Amino acid sequence: MAAKRIYCISGLGADHRIFRKLSVNGYEFVPVPWVPFDKHDDLPCYAQKLAVQITDEQPVILGLSFGGMLAVEIAKLRLVQHTILVSSAKTQDELGDPGGLVKFIIKSKIIPASFLTTPNRFVLERFGVTTEEEKELLRDIIRTSDGDFMKWALKALLTWRNHTIPKNLVHIHGTADQIIPAAHVHPNHWIQGGTHFMVYSRAEEISKIIGDTLQ
Repeated sequence: MAAKRIYCISGLGADHRIFRKLSVNGYEFVPVPWVPFDKHDDLPCYAQKLAVQITDEQPVILGLSFGGMLAVEIAKLRLVQHTILVSSAKTQDELGDPGGLVKFIIKSKIIPASFLTTPNRFVLERFGVTTEEEKELLRDIIRTSDGDFMKWALKALLTWRNHTIPKNLVHIHGTADQIIPAAHVHPNHWIQGGTHFMVYSRAEEISKIIGDTLQ
């Protein structure tokens, strides 16, 4: 019997490698690749473009961080069996204020897009990576990211105005997340001490929650 599919949408600046430690019996984790964007796209518009790759009639969608917000928008467009968010936000209110630095980077015509694909200590600390394996993976993911896409995506986040929570949505969040702070969100499941990198570093716990959700 063929494994059922869980469609995985990565976070901003991440790729499918971030999901490689997840494991749920009877399910296959299928990455949803980024598609070309138009500079005028907002999140709902881009979600429509991304959703074309999700071919199951009632899919299970797993969205990480920025990918979780896209998963929410897809679940507003079509019937979804389950939408699972990890280290993400369901609504605009859960994002909080991204801060002046992010707004400056987005609006600046001086800072090149390549700035967003240069790993640095500040980013590694904010993501909560601790082991050398995690640090090297995150550095490589950042280096191989598309800076222009990241700059567009940050702007799209600032203009996201969603207040609708789709049915059958499960939200998993870490208490130590420094990217989307725990104070702003209202998840179904907390991972104590979980950081923004916990889909990789705490994959066993997250896999169990996903598996229990899909039973």
